[in-house]
Amino acid sequence: METYTTINHDQRFQHEALITIELGTLKKIFENRPLKSIITLSCKCSDCGNDLLIDITHMPGGFGFNGGFLVEYAPDKYLVKCNNCYEALGG
Repeated sequence: METYTTINHDQRFQHEALITIELGTLKKIFENRPLKSIITLSCKCSDCGNDLLIDITHMPGGFGFNGGFLVEYAPDKYLVKCNNCYEALGG
């Protein structure tokens, strides 16, 4: 299993370990590993800071996520949320 870790460099957010994801980056990860159907992202929830392992599946219509959610905060940029924080948003 390959695990990818990223750190947010966007200074609008104070939590050091926040993660922002661009869908183009996910597409490139899958394109560079054509035999991989699932990758695992190791990150922290942007709200509570809990550690997350999110399995990401590349599907014909986009991406499937297990273990957390992506919430768009700017065009084509997403924050990671754990299940509890996502539900608190009304998800």
